[in-house]
Amino acid sequence: MTTNILELDQVCNITQEVYFEIVDHFGIAKKCIEHDPDIQDGTRNTEYGEELYNLIEYAVKNAIDYQGD
Repeated sequence: MTTNILELDQVCNITQEVYFEIVDHFGIAKKCIEHDPDIQDGTRNTEYGEELYNLIEYAVKNAIDYQGD
């Protein structure tokens, strides 16, 4: 049985931190984030932003050999 060195919520927190650092560093917020009409003052990822987030999450999970979702 493989034991993960991080819990899924920790993986998500790392992914989110890296995502926003990349978005800020490269000035691509308008390309990655848009207003969410379903939530007052809310935002959501664009398709491009979702792809970027998923790539980062995949890289983090691979780096730590995460087993699970």
